[in-house]
Amino acid sequence: MRRLAQASLLELARSVRRPCYDRAELRVGMAHIGVGAFHRCHQAEFTDDMLEARFGPWGVVGINLYPPVLAELLAPQDHLYSRTLRQGERAETRIVGSILHTVDVLDAATTDEATRVLASPSLHVVTMTVTEKGYGLVPASGALDMDNPQLRADLRGPSPPRTLLGLLALAMERRRTANVPPLTMVSCDNVPSNGTLLRSALIAFAAARSAPLARWIEESVAFPCSMVDRIVPAATREDIDRIAVDIGVIDEAAVVGEPFRQWVIEDRFAGDRPLWELAGAQLARDAKPYETIKMRVLNAAQSTLSHLGAIVGHEFSFEAAHDPVLLGLTRRMLQTETVSTLPTVEGMGVEAYIKSSLERIANSAIRHRCHQIGTDGSQKIVQRIVNPLRERLVAGQSAPLLTLAVAGWMAYVLSGAQRFGHRWDPSDPWAETVIAMGEECREDFSALARAVLGVRTIFGSDLATAPFVAAVGAHLRGLLDGDAAAYLAGLAGDK
Repeated sequence: MRRLAQASLLELARSVRRPCYDRAELRVGMAHIGVGAFHRCHQAEFTDDMLEARFGPWGVVGINLYPPVLAELLAPQDHLYSRTLRQGERAETRIVGSILHTVDVLDAATTDEATRVLASPSLHVVTMTVTEKGYGLVPASGALDMDNPQLRADLRGPSPPRTLLGLLALAMERRRTANVPPLTMVSCDNVPSNGTLLRSALIAFAAARSAPLARWIEESVAFPCSMVDRIVPAATREDIDRIAVDIGVIDEAAVVGEPFRQWVIEDRFAGDRPLWELAGAQLARDAKPYETIKMRVLNAAQSTLSHLGAIVGHEFSFEAAHDPVLLGLTRRMLQTETVSTLPTVEGMGVEAYIKSSLERIANSAIRHRCHQIGTDGSQKIVQRIVNPLRERLVAGQSAPLLTLAVAGWMAYVLSGAQRFGHRWDPSDPWAETVIAMGEECREDFSALARAVLGVRTIFGSDLATAPFVAAVGAHLRGLLDGDAAAYLAGLAGDK
């Protein structure tokens, strides 16, 4: 069986939709940083739909600072790949052709290629999905994380950059000196006020290197916020092999996702822009209300179900969403606690959104591993769980289930400690620190809760009150020092 490429398109099964525009005539107009599964299943698909609705110079150059290595993944396939949507037993596959070229930032030569692309006068828009930790920010405050060794190295220069901010600053300096037209950067990550945070982070980084560059970025670059939504797990070998049988060629870059998708973008561009609204994207004055609802409902439910699900033995998030105890606790958390912290958005009813979010997570055709969702949880829980919890406490309202969700993240990470059975090695920037606290505190769960809540980068300085410490400590004891499933069942029975 041949590998997917331009030359093998004619060998595809008839049911597979192909790009209906001429890729040979497509020209580059934007770049995307962080070409992972989510981008390929979301922004690149929106762009493909837009090009089919109205062809224009909006081909994409993909740039990666971290794996996957695009030279191995997409380049051998002429940057074509398949996107399969699954719901229950139904599946639909298409070929996406909007990515024209890719660059892996590995050394001086590839860094120069990436900065050349980003500085090109024909480039008008840069989108990015680099995950929360890719911005080099302190989760609790949004300030630059000066404890990050890669960020410090990029600030010193002149070596090839290893961070998003380092690469962008280098490219913007080249645009400034070449006097090229203004640029728009669209963050597509689950970071609160993502465009605003990206702007402040990049300007702060640039100011440490060059005051004129910082001023130029302030004046010449637009940073609209956006909200993106589609559940896209990492494709497995089984997925890739199954898709090969279905479509008739091997696609090593195949992605699998759910049918639902949403993209809300603030209509604040510095110059020309893709007409993504032709593909169903929403142009809005303010993306923050959409972003807040999505992060505090869908993403909070994913994190809560996955942390607790892993602890009680579920492999996939859909299994956790079918667990009546975990589903009941999570639904109750959203309906009785989180709901009071959500904004009102016309056409986006909160009760209906909670219902649809839980149904989407329960889609058994989307095999999202609990550990994948649990990756880098310390970078995610602030906006998903900690901030709504804090708002309720400040308002004098109780938040017992949001408290449980916080303890769920702690217990998930602490399960990597020898003291608690070393069940797995959690992938989290704070795992080593939190695990060390677990080994040190031994039997004193209140002391353990106090120690972890003392990580100000995550929790700030206001949450370590005696009642909250006691509540978290009790949850940690129940989740880590006995039968976690029975403990959670007991909580589910407490109305």
